[in-house]
Amino acid sequence: MTAVVIIEAVVIVLLLVLVAGLLKSHAEILRRLDTLGAHGDEPNRAQRLGTTGFDKAPAAEISGVDPAGAMVNVSLTHGRGETLVSFLSSGCASCRVFWDELADNAELPTPDTRPVIVTKGPQAESPAKIAALAPKGVTVVMSDEAWDTFRVPLTPYFMLVDGDGAVIGEGSATNLNHLLGLFRQSAADSNPTRLGTLGRERLTDDQLSGSGIEPGDQSLYQDPLR
Repeated sequence: MTAVVIIEAVVIVLLLVLVAGLLKSHAEILRRLDTLGAHGDEPNRAQRLGTTGFDKAPAAEISGVDPAGAMVNVSLTHGRGETLVSFLSSGCASCRVFWDELADNAELPTPDTRPVIVTKGPQAESPAKIAALAPKGVTVVMSDEAWDTFRVPLTPYFMLVDGDGAVIGEGSATNLNHLLGLFRQSAADSNPTRLGTLGRERLTDDQLSGSGIEPGDQSLYQDPLR
C-alpha cells in the first residue's frame, strides 16, 4: 500500500512538472506572437505600424550590391518622393506575393513613391534566385548591413520613408493592397496632404471596408436624419 501511495505521489509530481513546462512554453509562444503582432486577443496588432520605433531612417542611404554584383547606393534623403523599402527574401513563402505584385507595376502609396527591394547579402542569398525574382525596373539591393541597421524583425517587412528620411510608417502585411491601406492611414495621420485626392478617396474606401461597408452600399446614400 505504501508503495502504491509513493508511486501515485511520484506520478502527480511528474504531471505537475509537465503541466508547468507546457504552461511556460505556451506563455513564451504567446509572448513571441504578441511581439510579432499576432496575439489572438488583438487581431489588429499585426497591422500597427512603427514596430522598430524609428522616427528617422537609421541610415541616409542603403548600400550593397545588385544580383549581378555591381555596387548599389540608394539615398533615402534625396528630397523628393517617398521610398518604399521592402525587405524580402527568396525563401519566404509570404514574400512571393510581393515579388509578384511589384513585378506587375503595382500601385504604390503615392505617384512619386519609388520601390526598393532589400535582401540579405550574397553570403546568405543566392544572387541567381534574386535575379530571377527581381521585378523589372525595381532597384534591388543585397545587403546584410542594411538588415542589421534597420533591425528587420521578420519577412516580409516594409518601411515607407519620405524624401527627408522621416519614417512615415512601417510594418508587415499579407499583400500589397493590405499594406497600402495601412500606409495610406499612416500617411493621413501624419500629413493628409501626402495622399492627394485619389489617395484620400482610397483611404475612405479602406476605412468603410474595415467597417463592413463596401463601395455602392445603399447605406451610403441614405439621409442620416431620417
